[in-house]
Amino acid sequence: MEHEPTERRLEARYPIEAGVIVHKHSGETISATAANISGGGMFLHVEQPSGLSIGDPVTVDVELPDDPDRPFAAWGIAKVVRFTGSHFGIQLSAAAFGSRDDPGVDPGAERLAGV
Repeated sequence: MEHEPTERRLEARYPIEAGVIVHKHSGETISATAANISGGGMFLHVEQPSGLSIGDPVTVDVELPDDPDRPFAAWGIAKVVRFTGSHFGIQLSAAAFGSRDDPGVDPGAERLAGV
């Protein structure tokens, strides 16, 4: 009898194609593309080696086209929980979503405070 892997996801994943900027604790940034998203995290694709390791704290800026004149923006505080070749998964611990015009959407210099 074959063993089926147990599903560990707590929330549904949704396919997405969105530009993401990953901010490492060192201040270095990595360009990525979101492959899917859920209420608890994201699965990202990178073209170049990222130098990330499981457990690394990161913040992410996500840009989703909402309205050409007012793009939807989001940010999140996260940690790397999975790494597979050119893809990695992050678990979000805090996030904000809204219009780029909303001052509460960008955490600014406080990106990794407390992470």
